[in-house]
Amino acid sequence: MTLTREEVLDAIRTEGLTGYRWFEDATNETDVIAIQRTSDGWVVFATDERATPIGRREFSSEEPALENFLSRLRSLNSVAAWHEKNRQGKAAERQAQTPADSPRYFVRELRIDGELVPARLFRRRSDSTGMIDEYLVDVDTWAPDTRGLLDRAVRFSLDSALEEISDDAAQDIFDMVASRTYVPLRRR
Repeated sequence: MTLTREEVLDAIRTEGLTGYRWFEDATNETDVIAIQRTSDGWVVFATDERATPIGRREFSSEEPALENFLSRLRSLNSVAAWHEKNRQGKAAERQAQTPADSPRYFVRELRIDGELVPARLFRRRSDSTGMIDEYLVDVDTWAPDTRGLLDRAVRFSLDSALEEISDDAAQDIFDMVASRTYVPLRRR
């Protein structure tokens, strides 16, 4: 059975296939399957993450080129769907391992006498109303982060002076606050 251009386009629409270039230039497109008409016939190829053509196959007639194109496009979409399903599964697994009500801790450190010591401890926790951001004022005393420092740190982590730390490191800071002795963190 030979394929026509209309049948391939119908299959693309019906199956919801994406990531292709249909008889157009694909030199700057990443991760696509392309089919093009050349002076010698037809060519089918893929592009990698740098838009470099790979797996170039040349055909003297259109039908085998269309079959190869559709087969490769289906494979590309199948692999992409598998990766997405795997990513979602891992995200759900991480979420299941971390209870929604377990707090996350963030620290801001300052250099004092040449050493980085904790200067402020932030906590993000959730309750029935949503996310609550707060900072440690004194032993077992928290105040709301009304300036949104923690929210900005979470959303723009590369531009933040805050660093996320483990529960154990947060416990070390609680001990420092209780004893009023501040030393560099040993655990992160």
